[in-house]
Amino acid sequence: MNRKKYVPIVLFILLISFFCVNAGLGAIDQDAALSGLSFSHPFGTDTFGRDLLERVSLGALISIALSFFITVISTALGVLLAFLMASNAATSAVSFTISGIMKSLSSILLALFLSSIFGPGFLVLIVSISLSHIPNIAQTAYSRILVIKKEDFILYSKTLGMNRAEIAVFHIIPHLKDEVLQQSLSIFSSSILTEASLSFLGAGIPITYPSLGSIMADGRALIISSPHLIIIPSIVLFIISLLLYLEREALDLDS
Repeated sequence: MNRKKYVPIVLFILLISFFCVNAGLGAIDQDAALSGLSFSHPFGTDTFGRDLLERVSLGALISIALSFFITVISTALGVLLAFLMASNAATSAVSFTISGIMKSLSSILLALFLSSIFGPGFLVLIVSISLSHIPNIAQTAYSRILVIKKEDFILYSKTLGMNRAEIAVFHIIPHLKDEVLQQSLSIFSSSILTEASLSFLGAGIPITYPSLGSIMADGRALIISSPHLIIIPSIVLFIISLLLYLEREALDLDS
């Protein structure tokens, strides 16, 4: 067993634990507004004097939880769409059309459009980001399903009287896990960056909650005098993305 492949995910869990310990909305303290890094405020404070460590930690946790939920939805619906694409000619044509339509959608443009109608919110983010990632999972799973269906153990299962649902659950899905897991990690990382971008543009997480993107948006006018408002959330985003990338690469090398 290659234990090195678990190092990035262990570090990622430790990072989440660090965020959980320090997460908070941050109390307003105008006297401490835009303070630099100190023992009392390791990440400094924002324009309202709120502790940046608390807000960055809470914003990162919200983004990770939201992106995890998006990844689960995208993966489940993508695999389902892949089975429809591989089932028969009638459903395949419709499924390919649906996949093509979703693939043409830009998550950022769709989120901007929906947020202009319904306002920024978690549901807008989930719908817009998930729709753009479902085709990626579907195509990955579809290609693998076509190969698996030709294997001898699938033909043998049919001779034993197993129906399509049983074959899919007990034989096909277990053989999809490696490719789908790697694709899911890519979606996880991409969703975190997309959410940060949308929050930076004001179309992401509602303003009542902290976000890495909105913290950077608040600090862009103060990048010279208070660069920590931009640098610290950017570093956190980089570390999260790096750990997920390293885990995906480790799984790829191990497969």
